[in-house]
Amino acid sequence: MSNASSNRSRWMLPAPKGSFQQIVEFLRRGDVWARIGLCALTTLILYVVMFGWDPPFAYRVRQAPLRDLHAHTSFMYTDLKKTDEKRERERRNFRCFYENDPQPLDQLRQALLKDLFEIKLMTFAEVQEKETNVWSKFFPSTANDTPGTAADEESFNLFREAIAADEKLANIRTAVEEAFLNFDKYGLLDNLKHEIGQGNMEEIEVYRKGNFETRYTVDVSDVRIGEIADELHEQLIEKLGTKSEIITGSELVAQRIFDWLKPQLPSTLTLDEQKSKAGVDLVINNLTPEETRIEPGEPLEQLDYDRRGIKAGIPLEDEDIKLLRAEHAELIATETLSTKLLRSFMFFGLFTAVFSMVCQYLFYRDRHLLDDLKQFSILLGLLLFTLTVAWLVSMSVEWRSEIIPITIFSMTIAIAYHMELALMLGALVSLAFTVAHGFGLGELIILTTASSSAALMCRTIRSRTKLVNVGIIVAVIVFPTAIGAHYLLGQPLSWPLVTDALWFSGGAGIAGLVMTALLPFLERWFDIQTDISLLELSDANHPLLKELVQRAPGTYNHSINVASMSEAAAEAIGANGLLCRVGAYFHDVGKLRKPEYFIENQGGGRNKHDDLVPTMSTLVIIAHVKDGIEIAKTHRLPQRIIDMIEQHHGTTLVEYFFNRATKQQEEQSKEDNGTPPVDEADFRYPGPKPQTPEAAVMMLADAVESACRALREPAPARIESLVQEITKKKFDDGQFDECNITIQELFTIQESLIKSLNAMYHARVKYPEHQSA
Repeated sequence: MSNASSNRSRWMLPAPKGSFQQIVEFLRRGDVWARIGLCALTTLILYVVMFGWDPPFAYRVRQAPLRDLHAHTSFMYTDLKKTDEKRERERRNFRCFYENDPQPLDQLRQALLKDLFEIKLMTFAEVQEKETNVWSKFFPSTANDTPGTAADEESFNLFREAIAADEKLANIRTAVEEAFLNFDKYGLLDNLKHEIGQGNMEEIEVYRKGNFETRYTVDVSDVRIGEIADELHEQLIEKLGTKSEIITGSELVAQRIFDWLKPQLPSTLTLDEQKSKAGVDLVINNLTPEETRIEPGEPLEQLDYDRRGIKAGIPLEDEDIKLLRAEHAELIATETLSTKLLRSFMFFGLFTAVFSMVCQYLFYRDRHLLDDLKQFSILLGLLLFTLTVAWLVSMSVEWRSEIIPITIFSMTIAIAYHMELALMLGALVSLAFTVAHGFGLGELIILTTASSSAALMCRTIRSRTKLVNVGIIVAVIVFPTAIGAHYLLGQPLSWPLVTDALWFSGGAGIAGLVMTALLPFLERWFDIQTDISLLELSDANHPLLKELVQRAPGTYNHSINVASMSEAAAEAIGANGLLCRVGAYFHDVGKLRKPEYFIENQGGGRNKHDDLVPTMSTLVIIAHVKDGIEIAKTHRLPQRIIDMIEQHHGTTLVEYFFNRATKQQEEQSKEDNGTPPVDEADFRYPGPKPQTPEAAVMMLADAVESACRALREPAPARIESLVQEITKKKFDDGQFDECNITIQELFTIQESLIKSLNAMYHARVKYPEHQSA
């Protein structure tokens, strides 16, 4: 009984695992945590770059708010009206710079001494005889009287007697210089040279010519010639009075000298316009603006003369953006820690959702990109770089430059991988950027349209000008999309809206130009094979193909046929036909190591496998895959071509030699019962199985083309039966389990291969033989 229950328990199936247990086992895997860690690191970098703890600033120039805007918090903002008034006051109070050149005063004093010496040496009669009456300069009150009067002659004689001695003249000279000390230092002017709005009208800054560093603040009344006459007169009386013991009639002399000087006083001050303007600008620029507090709930309006508010339907201007940024800065400064933590949690939640969708898509649709850690890292790196650049360029509220990196990202994914992945990731990047930046639905529609259009048109790139055309077409699509989306979402139909659409459209066009320049670098950095690089590899002058023609012509001919068949079959199911064609050119390059061991290169001669046991023959046949990989790496073929070389036989069985070995084992077992059975694993290719539809197509094309060569009469019915048989055998053997290909697509591939083989082996008309005469 115990034996029966033990046998029963041995054959019982294990209980199915619950969902929770499956999740626990899934999370115990190190490779899962490696990918989770990469996603977390990417999110953390974006969190730092995008300031994920701060509220986004979602306003831009030319954007029309859907409602009147009011303050959300109390903040200080520059009062333009008060600031302008303050600037005007500072401008009016600024003391302009005047340059003082005392040389004219020196010359004036020398001229005074000259006339004094002249009067000293002349008599009154001689003075009257001269055409120019020097005495009239000293006695202007009698200049128009009849000469020769007693009073006139008496005044002249008294003045002449006061200056008769040389010692008296020297003292007069000293007294005049002392009286002019302040005027030498501060200068003289007829009137101010600046206008009322250009500077202070009461005080000026004076500096001696050539010495700007030493300046004096001077009252205008102290240097204006019309106002300093009395002071000059008093100074002359005071200074000459101190010399009264030497100079007789000092007051008379002072009066005569004053009468001579007054009408001839020169202006020595000149307005330095350049330094005055620079000084005013410096003061104005360093002026602290006047600010006014705006309280929560108050309308957001410009604090200027017009008091213009930010109203619904009116496009924002630069000054409006400054006001909104001031409010935004105050919001950030006053935000509590709990609010920042909540926003940070939401930010990480957003990108957790984004990366979850990316990983789910890759798990079900592009598993190899998720399994290959390097490829997954490259994908995350591209996403991180795109969002970072888009964030940085979007800081300009004038441009709409974020469309450029997002469009380029979508084009890159479409070229490097495929269109469906580009559509998915382009939409997710647009969503993440729009939500994180706080932009509206209109921005999401525009960015998604641009990325989707670019992805759809980058399916095949066979010339570099195609990328420029893609940019132009995307620009044409984006322009009406931007206008329509914003208009339907409440923006007024106006010139600012058209300008916005032009910015978006221009950015899409620029993306095409930039992508054209970046494409060669992307091919090199990320091992991307575009149609352009594949076309370059398909050149018949490629060294590897030329060597194949010379050393293994049969293999070369077989490769050309497989290339033609696989390209047509791949295009029939929507796969990359060009990749299949180029992969087929190189799929058998491993046969270059031992070309004579392959039937197509033996030319009807002796088969070398006749001298080998089946196991050794199998090793030689299977080795051409490993040799092909080594040769391809030596010639630096792209990784995708190397993958097709590695996968074009999958893990299929080398049937001919397996059957031959089995037959030999059966014969030996009749003679010796101890002969071990043939191990099927020894006669299978190492794999892996095809990982892509293109590799699966090439596997079938390679198999059916080789098999068709063995048909004696390749009639259409026999070809169709052969293709169906080989396809079924591969399918039953599980060769298509890892390449994401459907049964319907297999039927389509079969039909295409049958059509191609019938074209190759079609019946020919038998021409009558030539009869001799």
